[in-house]
Amino acid sequence: MSKKGKILVLVLVLVMVASLLLFVACNKSKPVEKSARDFVSMDVRPNYGVPVILTGTTDEEKIFELYSIALDNLRDTPYLVAYNEGFLENTTAGMTNYLYDDYIIMKTPNEYFYCNYRSIKDCPIAESAIFADMFKEMGAILSERRYYEKNKDHAIWQMTNDNYMNENSLPTANWDSLEIQNMDPIVFNAADAPEDFVINEHDILQEYLIDDYEYEISFEEVTDDPAGKYYKMTFGLDPEKATKKSEIKVKDQTGDSNASYYRIVYQITIWDNGYFRSYDNDSYFSGKALGLFKADYKDEYHWHFSYDEQDCDIANYIDAKGIYNAY
Repeated sequence: MSKKGKILVLVLVLVMVASLLLFVACNKSKPVEKSARDFVSMDVRPNYGVPVILTGTTDEEKIFELYSIALDNLRDTPYLVAYNEGFLENTTAGMTNYLYDDYIIMKTPNEYFYCNYRSIKDCPIAESAIFADMFKEMGAILSERRYYEKNKDHAIWQMTNDNYMNENSLPTANWDSLEIQNMDPIVFNAADAPEDFVINEHDILQEYLIDDYEYEISFEEVTDDPAGKYYKMTFGLDPEKATKKSEIKVKDQTGDSNASYYRIVYQITIWDNGYFRSYDNDSYFSGKALGLFKADYKDEYHWHFSYDEQDCDIANYIDAKGIYNAY
């Protein structure tokens, strides 16, 4: 190789090395940003407490006893991520529509973050010339997020209907252009935390448990999970007794003061130490959309849980960007 050729090769090598170093340096300078679904310890048994000793004898007694313990632990645990990959199915005027209903709740001893994305999955009514404006007016695709730092005199929140699916097929929203609003402080890490902190909308009391036509009341111990023993409970709820508070939501959602639930089913698993493992709920209701068109709905919730401190670094999550610590 000529002297001129050797010099050219050397220059190319130096350019490649410089480019590589620049690439590494730029990537190292970026902050850690995770989707709020990149959890390390989701569905892992928390290393808290000791196995619960149940005193109930019937399935109904055991369900209510263990469920009540798990609710208390949900409020008391210092670190929590609850993530719901849910859906809303709606049939109006012969059109069946599907919306994503994606929830994230995170808390630490000093911080609380909540984010709910409601976005379109397959929704012909939203594209209909007749119903599109009505659909938007109903607020069916509103997304909301809240952040609170302990001992502040207010929490902060945002709401938008500018939602979309990102390049990873995950729901998100355009938060950056929105003004941050103030709201009342959020009580989230104490036994006296308000009932609306918990993940369930309905009142679950022992006397409200019923056999569903598809699922009978059942309570069983499961021991084949390598992560640990847990209990599985299945039951229906009496839709007339258990929805005194939750019915307000469906009346607002449909615009029909006569809208009501007609079927509610649960399948819940709880670790043997009294912490939620998974929480599935299907709730069916009907009414008239904006008081005009008969509509049938199914709310489907699939909650999963992590109690690991490293999953609760709220500052690292893209979904909290722009609102985290924005006082």
